[in-house]
Amino acid sequence: MGWRIRIFTELLTPVEPFKSTYILAIVENEQGERKIARIPSKYFGLVSEGVEGDITEEWTVFGKVTVFIPRLNGYPRRVVLVTGGSRGIGASISLEFAKHGFNVVIADIMRDEEAEKTLEAIRGLGVEAYYVEMDVSKWESVSKGIGEAVKLAGRIDVLVNNAGITRDTYLERMSEDDWNKVLDVNLKGAFLCSKAVYPVMKKQGGGVIINISSIIGILGNPAQANYSASKAGLIGLTKTLAKELAPYGIRVVAIAPGFAKTRMALAVPSPLLQEYLRRIPIPRLVEPEEIAKLVFHVVENEALNGIVIPIDLGTTISSPIA
Repeated sequence: MGWRIRIFTELLTPVEPFKSTYILAIVENEQGERKIARIPSKYFGLVSEGVEGDITEEWTVFGKVTVFIPRLNGYPRRVVLVTGGSRGIGASISLEFAKHGFNVVIADIMRDEEAEKTLEAIRGLGVEAYYVEMDVSKWESVSKGIGEAVKLAGRIDVLVNNAGITRDTYLERMSEDDWNKVLDVNLKGAFLCSKAVYPVMKKQGGGVIINISSIIGILGNPAQANYSASKAGLIGLTKTLAKELAPYGIRVVAIAPGFAKTRMALAVPSPLLQEYLRRIPIPRLVEPEEIAKLVFHVVENEALNGIVIPIDLGTTISSPIA
């Protein structure tokens, strides 16, 4: 027996004791029978008068409630936005989502030849690829870029805060500019992008924000006080936003890679890299594609929220903490 929405109202702010937003609707079947039903926030983008679907009963701490599930005919293709998505880990993440049917928005500071190759590779997988210029350390640029991304792609279901830089040196030689630049891109950038995408996801009824942290943010590392602080800050940001945004159907997770096979890691002096590989249980670098697969898994597993997931070949169990 089919049901259709007659009228509905959105609850966009959680009211105690409820911890989530939802839509209340009056639904009607072919015999004219009507029921009041709740529509979960993840279906916000599908709700309008006349939409057909099915009803079911779900158990909650307040007892059983009637829930209306819209039929997914014509559901729009999901969209991922990846900052720093032109190269390295960001490019691998962009391609992984494209393989699974996501349209991809690459947000980067410069549209160069490498960005064009990544965009071409994404389109070769049969999905749409867009580019928006964005300096994640500046609110005006982030706000403009997110707005442009929504105009181009129609929505943003997943934000991957991947953009990052290093300016490695020991404390006695680290300048204030070295500190500020790294914190501005790595930590402030994730804050600004999350702030800009939040109203988009809230209106859609949910989404996922993934922050690419680092095991350096967990363990620390000599000559990387700025980088370590920025990545540790991402972990704190992740846990706070996971609690704050959960009522709106937005999950937030941090992923902490070990040394990955990117230009950034390969720039580490050879003796230091060799010592690192000697100490870890699996003596190799993490492949960017392995990180990308984990990012996609986090998006698909709706039980993951507010956690930090190392992907480090065992580095966190082999490094002593002073």
